[in-house]
Amino acid sequence: MTFAVGDDVLYRDYRGNGQLIGVMPQRVIADDERGILTWRPIGTPWLFRRTADGRDRREIPFHARHTVEWRLASLTWTGLHVLHLFRPDHAHSVWSMFNPDFTLHCWYVNLEAPPARWADDDLAGVDTSDHALDIVVMPDRQWQWKDEGEYLERVGHPDYWTADQAADIRAEGERVIKDIEAAAFPFDGAWLDFRPDPAWPVPALPATGWDRPSAINELI
Repeated sequence: MTFAVGDDVLYRDYRGNGQLIGVMPQRVIADDERGILTWRPIGTPWLFRRTADGRDRREIPFHARHTVEWRLASLTWTGLHVLHLFRPDHAHSVWSMFNPDFTLHCWYVNLEAPPARWADDDLAGVDTSDHALDIVVMPDRQWQWKDEGEYLERVGHPDYWTADQAADIRAEGERVIKDIEAAAFPFDGAWLDFRPDPAWPVPALPATGWDRPSAINELI
């Protein structure tokens, strides 16, 4: 299936145990051989996992997270606009993150399961499962790993990845680093002149249907 330009799709993020932890509506800008390109402006409503008393996961030690009650809380995306590229058959996506004045703040490489697209009646989306390890790339293409601690603490945990799978996750990041250093797509300046139509409303979060079954066959 191909998404129509201008449609809203749901970006859904799962943890390795299959738990839905995030739902983000985004507007389709392009859908072609390079991937699904979506727009997430400041002010977009979304859902993200919080404890019942409102705490973020980073406030709770990893070993204790199974002891608390989780729910999806209503939030608003703040800080930076995002062009989000889901690359077919690649275990990562690339976020071009823009300041409010549309200057490039950074690229953010989110290592994750290859995107699984779906359509269900009047809803459509892209499902993936986060691999914790990320890469932050500055406009001059200087880069650094991010969240290595979170990635490493999950190695060997039954809900996440084995040592071999962890090696595959890092290898994917190392392949992306070669593209970063070579200024290859999508770190070649593609879409940095993008400007949204000022008449566009923010992407809409549907009241129902966002919790349909995952389209991901394997979460790693």
